[in-house]
Amino acid sequence: MRNRHANGMVWWMVTLVVLALVAGCGRQEPTTESQYVGSWAQVPDIVGRLSEPNIPAREFNVTEYGAVGDGQTNCYEAFTSAVAACEAAGGGRVLVPTGTFLVQGPIHFASNMDLHLAEGAHVKFGGKYDDYLPLAMTRWKGTRVYNYSPFIYAYRKHHISLTGTGTLDGQARDTWATWTEKEKAGAETALRMNEEGNSVIDRFLGDGHFLRPSMIQFLGCDHVLVDGVRIVDSPFWCLHPVFSRQMTIRNVRFDAQNPDNDAIVLDSCADVHVHELDFNNRGAGVVVYSGTGREGRELARASRNIYIHDCIFDDESGVAIGAQTAGGVYNVFVEDCRTPQGPLPDLAIPDESTREGEIVHVRLRDGAAAAQDPNAPNQAPEVYAGPDIQLSEQGGPVTLSGSVADDGKPSPELTYAWSVIQGSADAVTLTAPTNLTTQATFSQPGVYVLQLEASDGQATGHHFLIVKVGEQPEGMEAVTRPVFPASN
Repeated sequence: MRNRHANGMVWWMVTLVVLALVAGCGRQEPTTESQYVGSWAQVPDIVGRLSEPNIPAREFNVTEYGAVGDGQTNCYEAFTSAVAACEAAGGGRVLVPTGTFLVQGPIHFASNMDLHLAEGAHVKFGGKYDDYLPLAMTRWKGTRVYNYSPFIYAYRKHHISLTGTGTLDGQARDTWATWTEKEKAGAETALRMNEEGNSVIDRFLGDGHFLRPSMIQFLGCDHVLVDGVRIVDSPFWCLHPVFSRQMTIRNVRFDAQNPDNDAIVLDSCADVHVHELDFNNRGAGVVVYSGTGREGRELARASRNIYIHDCIFDDESGVAIGAQTAGGVYNVFVEDCRTPQGPLPDLAIPDESTREGEIVHVRLRDGAAAAQDPNAPNQAPEVYAGPDIQLSEQGGPVTLSGSVADDGKPSPELTYAWSVIQGSADAVTLTAPTNLTTQATFSQPGVYVLQLEASDGQATGHHFLIVKVGEQPEGMEAVTRPVFPASN
């Protein structure tokens, strides 16, 4: 993200340093519900609804398909054959054993597959550009285009994982990374296609456009695990999930010093748990985006429900909410993270004049509970409306119960108001809309967004939840983008 300034984004750095009362080092998940109140009450729900990939117990060793770990033999066909065999069998583990394996081309995932790098395994990707053809559907800085394939790529796959303690080496310093100064025209072409609303099928931007591919991209995937691997010398963004959900990223090590080697770029992603990572990269540790321009506004695919903790950030910026936020960014929680020098990492948020969408509930703190500065001005109540709800076609009653805290502590003076802000209000009956806990009855199929508002007499906080009555087709993600004041 080093050149984000050159792209016209105006950034301001907000470093939120809060006195810790309770340390949370080495924690795998929240342990004490009472430590998570107000907007932070979302954290246990985010962790609780995640489930890791279910991978069949079959193994496909790449050496059995012709791979040679001498660092010189091209193992692309062997890796491709191992993945194909895994897919034909219904899934399993593609094993890369100890050794150095040169792969001159991309590795494309199958569903129900684990790519496992054993201790001492080193996968080096070749630097011939044409080896990463044919073009693959990607999202490049907020715009969907067909571009050179990411080195590791999954398109609309389910239950996939990248695990082990081995190394993925992009070898990009003297090849792809040199395109940084050549990409301006290609980037302008992509953005023009975005704003003009050109069909995505016509957006072929490969040879001659110099748009560097991400090293790892999961596009439209669910139930994703990345655990333990080391990622070095990336061509562009290191790990770039797009339109993906139900993801766990843990124990990963980054050593990537090329331009724009942001480590993790969460792009219109939901329900993500990032923890115990070691960032040593040129760029930000974790970036959150949700699209840009006309296309980003029309897709309205938010990034939401992201929990980051117990990480070490040795990079240019710890956690950054990008200016490419046309779909909105909701519910990003960062705690118990450090820099090598000890203090909390920076939290970078775009200036309101440059951000494209709403940014709501982005929080950084040290420890599972924090002291409130008694001299601080009155803050809006911290509000969490509760987790999203899925009902059958028949609808029926559900109990809504939010969590609210005022200036870091519950307040008996708070007043509440539940309302329907999207969907047919006539199809929803609220028994006690001025209580924190109420019953809502849904009489028609559809998608509804309900808002909980809490006021302490001086300031008001908001949050929302989504209720889906009946199974909904793809494309309903836009309902995750209600408009709130940016300060909430």
